[in-house]
Amino acid sequence: MSIFGSFKDKITQYIEVYIKLFKLNFMGSTARLLSYFMFAMICMFIVFIAMLLMGMGIVEIFVVIGLSKVGAYFATMGIYVLILLMAIGLRKKITTFFAGAFLSVLTEDVDDEVEDNKKGNPKVN
Repeated sequence: MSIFGSFKDKITQYIEVYIKLFKLNFMGSTARLLSYFMFAMICMFIVFIAMLLMGMGIVEIFVVIGLSKVGAYFATMGIYVLILLMAIGLRKKITTFFAGAFLSVLTEDVDDEVEDNKKGNPKVN
């Protein structure tokens, strides 16, 4: 009977360790994904500010060229609409790029483990 009790304890211990490992891997993947998301948000904010300032500069260039202030704003808006149409036209490539980036962030550790196992260097935690 003690053999079955010992066997049951080992199985229980294995399951507990496996659950803890799963939780740690999940937390690590979630943390990497959130950090990548925060990085993307910071980059988008910087791009937004750059586009805003670039738009103001373009307006000033159009005013110097000879357009009225209102005409310069409409011309700048036209440039931004063209950029928007190009982004809509390239949405498939853009979404594929970001999906690939998110997947690479999520599977980063898995790829490292596969490479280590191929080389014969198992990863020790």
